[in-house]
Amino acid sequence: MNTLSYAFKLLAKKDYFEKELRQKLFQKGFSEKDIEETINYLKKEGYINDEKLLNRYKELAIQKGESELKLKSKLFRKGISNINFSYEEELESALYLLRNKFKKEKNYQNIVKFLKNRGFKYSVIQEATAIFLNE
Repeated sequence: MNTLSYAFKLLAKKDYFEKELRQKLFQKGFSEKDIEETINYLKKEGYINDEKLLNRYKELAIQKGESELKLKSKLFRKGISNINFSYEEELESALYLLRNKFKKEKNYQNIVKFLKNRGFKYSVIQEATAIFLNE
């Protein structure tokens, strides 16, 4: 099996960041030259695009109510280290989490502890708590 067909086989199952795909191909025993040619072809043809995949991960994290810290740790294991949540994105994520997962009585201490334990920044916790308690 050549490098390109193996890469397509992997990409048919799920999307990969360039670094992840490069590592998978290397583990399979392909030469550095073949891997480089394959990665360049896949990038040129749009089969792998780290920026789009990163944005999709961010959108999913917001929809799941994950903090920037949790997303960074998940992506760090995949070899990606350049992710930034805006304040608004993290606030949106915290509010989603509170509205859909928070089941206890609505008191300030419980809400702060709930969000703090999930890795949200204190400024986001304060604003999300204020908004949630006023709803």
